[in-house]
Amino acid sequence: MLWNNIKIECKKAMGTRLFLFVVLTGCIITMFSLVPCVQSYNRYISSLKYISEEFSYIRNPMMSSQTLFNYWIGSEAITPGSTNYFFLFPILVSLPYGWSYCMERRSGYIQNVVVRTGKWRYYLSKYIALFLSGGLAMVIPLLFNFLLTAMFVPAITPDPYYITSYGIISSSFLSEFFYTRPFLYVFLYLMVDFIYCGLIACLCAACAAFVKNHVIVVLLPFIALLGFNYICNSFIYISGDVVYTELSPMNFLRAVPAGYDTNGFVVCTGAVILLLFILVITVVREAPNEVY
Repeated sequence: MLWNNIKIECKKAMGTRLFLFVVLTGCIITMFSLVPCVQSYNRYISSLKYISEEFSYIRNPMMSSQTLFNYWIGSEAITPGSTNYFFLFPILVSLPYGWSYCMERRSGYIQNVVVRTGKWRYYLSKYIALFLSGGLAMVIPLLFNFLLTAMFVPAITPDPYYITSYGIISSSFLSEFFYTRPFLYVFLYLMVDFIYCGLIACLCAACAAFVKNHVIVVLLPFIALLGFNYICNSFIYISGDVVYTELSPMNFLRAVPAGYDTNGFVVCTGAVILLLFILVITVVREAPNEVY
């Protein structure tokens, strides 16, 4: 019975036009990273060709410094596509199912479903669908960009000799995989993004317990993350002589440090805090409420 509820909720989450719209919007935004990056790579290749023709050979072409793993959107932080995508992602992942969940609460649909399935079975299947839809809404455009970039830029294994070209040093999160198993590095970062954005989507459902306006509910995770990012930049990272640890998910969900390096403890702690916050609100706020 629970599995049937999960399948129904997942179909509602990922079989809608709104989900398709969000994924397509994300893919379009990533194109504003793809095009400049491919143009930059082509200019590099053209310069190599010119030097080769002029001097008959190239002593050190530095091909390892120009690889797929520092040209896809997750590993660059300067193009409009990258800056906008990692700024707007809380809205994109909250929109597909967070919106419809709030509408269900307002319309009385939940009461009808809970009578047949039970309260906790409904909430469990709902949160699983929210988690999956939020994670996929984030990862699909990133994967789309990665695959398209791979059509134009070769997947050469990064060489630590050209570390300044990548921006990933020994203290960077998962850096040991970047220089040895770069595909695994990308996969692990996509999993981190999936988990965080799935939790952010679930945060919408938790916020809906207090806020009835669906527009505000969808925007609340974005406002919260943006506020936390502002606090970090304005009140925590205040000394130019200190090397800080990146705390803001709006920065450390990139596969390259946008400001400061992060570490596994910060990433895991942030995910646990989000999960506990969602569970506490759901148990404390929803358990006493009678929806029948």
